[in-house]
Amino acid sequence: MNPKIVLIDSQQSTIDDLSTAFRVVEGVSFAKVDRALYSLPPPPGLDAIFLILPAAERWGAMPAPGRCLVLQTTSDDQHKGMPPYVVTGVVMRPEDPRGPLPETRLLIISAIEAVREFNARSTEKINRLGFWANNLLIDVTPAQLAQIFCEIRQV
Repeated sequence: MNPKIVLIDSQQSTIDDLSTAFRVVEGVSFAKVDRALYSLPPPPGLDAIFLILPAAERWGAMPAPGRCLVLQTTSDDQHKGMPPYVVTGVVMRPEDPRGPLPETRLLIISAIEAVREFNARSTEKINRLGFWANNLLIDVTPAQLAQIFCEIRQV
């Protein structure tokens, strides 16, 4: 089962563009925050947040080619607003296709697969996974991102 996805951004125009592009994509919602910074906690209600590798280092993130990892945050972090888990960024393998669309697709697939694997082996479940929109919209339009999520949901 795929987790519900929450796309987070500080710009209302980005949220509006994403909402329009994702109108036919199930299981994706949006959250506006005052500022989108890794040093700030994401909106409440998430079970996990995707963080690029450098932002997840404090929880023990290590490069794992072609894979994302699920790491537990500390109780102090959770008290400050972090979700119980972070999902780390993915490192490209030499054979992985390059470019904004295939790299974004790999990132999303790897993150969702890491959550599926975690949920299969753990009594705790990650049901809501957040992504900072700026991590997914690097040279990718909201419409292209919505298409990637549509394709992934069918897998």
